[in-house]
Amino acid sequence: MDLSGSVFLISSDGQMLSLPIPSDSPNDPLGWSSRKRMLAFASVMLYDVVGVAAIQAPTFMYGAFDHDAALAERSLFRIEVLVSAPMLMLGIGAFLWVPLSLAIGRRPVFLLCTLMTFISTISAALAQNFYQLLAAMCVQGLAASSILSLLLCIVIDMTFIHERPQAIAMFWGLGGSLTLLVLSIIPQIKVVDTDWRSFYWIWSMASLASFVMTLFCFPETFFLRPPVAWDGRIVVQSGSEKVRIYDDWDAVPGEQALPNPPDKHWFKRFIQRIKVWSGRSEWKAMWACYPQVILCLCNPLVFWVMLLNAVNFAGMVSIGESFVYVLAAKPYNFPPWAVALVNLAAAVGSFLVWPAAGIMIQNITRHLTRRNGGVRHAEYYLPAFVLPVLAGAAGNLLFGLTAQYHLHWILIYISYALKSFSFVALGAANVLWVTESFPQWSAAALVCVGGFSYIVSFSMSFVLPLWIKSQGYAWENIQLAIMILVVGGVGVPVAFWGKNVRQYLDGRWGEYQAGALRPQ
Repeated sequence: MDLSGSVFLISSDGQMLSLPIPSDSPNDPLGWSSRKRMLAFASVMLYDVVGVAAIQAPTFMYGAFDHDAALAERSLFRIEVLVSAPMLMLGIGAFLWVPLSLAIGRRPVFLLCTLMTFISTISAALAQNFYQLLAAMCVQGLAASSILSLLLCIVIDMTFIHERPQAIAMFWGLGGSLTLLVLSIIPQIKVVDTDWRSFYWIWSMASLASFVMTLFCFPETFFLRPPVAWDGRIVVQSGSEKVRIYDDWDAVPGEQALPNPPDKHWFKRFIQRIKVWSGRSEWKAMWACYPQVILCLCNPLVFWVMLLNAVNFAGMVSIGESFVYVLAAKPYNFPPWAVALVNLAAAVGSFLVWPAAGIMIQNITRHLTRRNGGVRHAEYYLPAFVLPVLAGAAGNLLFGLTAQYHLHWILIYISYALKSFSFVALGAANVLWVTESFPQWSAAALVCVGGFSYIVSFSMSFVLPLWIKSQGYAWENIQLAIMILVVGGVGVPVAFWGKNVRQYLDGRWGEYQAGALRPQ
């Protein structure tokens, strides 16, 4: 089929095809050894934990910030801006890192982000006033935004089509649970209660470890896929993951890319490994990405995902900014260390995304693909939205009623676990849907989901305190739950008519392949 987002994935004998077919080039991430792929993925996971924990840790250090005389002078700013400002940078950074990776490659951009996190963490420890600390934390947020955009491109680069649901769910679920475990430990470090600088000195070592591991263990994953010889024929795999077969090399359009054999000398291989820029990308791809972002914003199937992500994240922020005050106040009167244990419940919810979303969706898509004669449509990933939408609405509803009517405290832990599951599972579902529906625009689609969604959520975070004050915990969270269900319900008509809708929008840059799932 020549339908973008539809791929022939299962052969006539029922065997799952490993597509794209790896080339002979040592630069092809699909042809790497298992050890090389695992080290690259471990580098990605380590930075996932380091980057996100760095910008979320200040939530547990408000007391230390308030008692520091050096931070007293902050003009009109409240101390909460130290948490909200980095969240804004999470959205802004998506518009920079993904397009830049198309221009200079994934590895140099990833290295730059890890280096920025290391330098900004040390700068935060050395900050002499509020504004220096705020600037350092904004740089941390800008660098960490690559986790929600660039690193997802890297995970896609390293996986076959049938591996992608589980790999993305593992990235979101395992990375989120490890981060939440770290956040649950921070309040147990007593020195952090009075000296916030101690955390940044400790975390600068973790940031340095992430930079070093990325430098030595993470190769370039951006790969322009050439035609390959397979089963006596020539196979050309387009950026939208379509496969065309030719009988002769002379019939293949365009120039033929040849493998770049590695040098046999160990020192030259080492230099090749740590080289920052491979030079295999082009600046034209970066500028082409921005018109594609505009096309994606005009696309109702991408805009729906952005809106759903923003509303669900607003519900996450509503609980995240409230549970500390609710558990510390009457009738619960929890000490800070007990309040922080909520993150353990959230870690469980996040970890369950891997089996409950990744493995489940992989099996569902495989079943639907077999029923459809081996052709997999992007709409087969829509069941991935069911659990996060229901869990997100249930989490807000349960928290609102518990906080308003002082129900048993365990329900707050359960509500945050549900919300964590919803946020992480929805993140994985969003990535699968936008990249599989519009494979030729995957980079631009990830910019939209990772950029506009968090900017909108940041704007809503200023409204939430006033919303709670005027209507109370119960009604505010009930309204959020209704919004999540209504916006999530748009997925039902998408399942029936999405295959036609996603073919209508196009533009001057619509066929440019450098920002595709598999650039050619």
